[in-house]
Amino acid sequence: MFDDDRAISTVMDVALALLFITASIMIVGTYLGTVADSGDELDAETPIAATGDHEPQSATQLTESLSESTITTEYNVSDVRDESQFSEPVITDNTTYIRTDHGTPLRLLADAAIVNYRIDGDRVLVYGEEFEDAVDWSIRHTLLGTEQRFYLTATWEPYEGSALNGTATAGERPPATADVSSTTTTVESGMETVNQTALEAQWVNASADGGSDADAYAAAGDTIGAVVVEGLFPPEQSQYALEDQGIDRELTVYQYKSTVDTIGDFSFRSADTHPPLVRSEAHAEAANQKVRVGQEGGYDITDADALAAWIADDIPQAFDEEFDAIDETYDGEDRDRAKAEVVSESLSPESVTITVQTWTE
Repeated sequence: MFDDDRAISTVMDVALALLFITASIMIVGTYLGTVADSGDELDAETPIAATGDHEPQSATQLTESLSESTITTEYNVSDVRDESQFSEPVITDNTTYIRTDHGTPLRLLADAAIVNYRIDGDRVLVYGEEFEDAVDWSIRHTLLGTEQRFYLTATWEPYEGSALNGTATAGERPPATADVSSTTTTVESGMETVNQTALEAQWVNASADGGSDADAYAAAGDTIGAVVVEGLFPPEQSQYALEDQGIDRELTVYQYKSTVDTIGDFSFRSADTHPPLVRSEAHAEAANQKVRVGQEGGYDITDADALAAWIADDIPQAFDEEFDAIDETYDGEDRDRAKAEVVSESLSPESVTITVQTWTE
């Protein structure tokens, strides 16, 4: 489900994705300890277990191991039924809310960080925390018997300091007295890279000829928002899901509605009676447009306070100190260009940063 070339079906498919403790895990790939020395081969049904004493791995070694092994997990997403934005599909059976996911441990942790995305501290998807907890459990399982002390932190944010972000952790936080080995790596989020040159040009142009800082923030918000919305709701996958008659459709509609409800004082009207979420008139690109910029006086959205406007408001807060220093040093176009560069150089929606720590006591 989570292939490297996917355009983040992450939240949509992981919207289909909540590892429960009832998950069954199969390990296919490299043994994370030192079992290989015995010459034994692991098959897809063999859980990892230590064969003897061995030294804990460094953070770098553990990162490599967690990047190479693969786990397959079965999970249950039935808690979403308690959400007001969710409508249960007409036809269900005992497998409706069961899904299977696979990938490397670092990939799953990165996916968990994105599924766990928050807006102004408010969790968007009800299953974000449960997904994080279950990924934590599955990673601990891969290290079962290795006596490996570890702590992993995955962080996603479209730009530094953004109040739109997601995190996920696995393992135990090291004690203050521990001798910690630490390294940082990145995993692709599945989102596109923002064109920094284009953003800087749009910023400067919006500020020129009587434009204001607010105009520049709005231009940047629209550019960044377009990448984020397409990442959270990849058009092709979203279109297929909206046309579906089962659980995939209802989970996708839930994500759309929960996202806009969290952004501000507007919402999609009933997906059963209004396009573009109604199945017979499904239009993912139109839905994405509404999430990004809304529709003033809108038929389906009651306010234009959408994601692009939210990002425009967030930018001056995220870069408050940097902008104050620039204001004291520059003016005119040099000032505008300096601010644009600070923002553009901080952009990273395309990646999830993962910090790996191991330690001994």
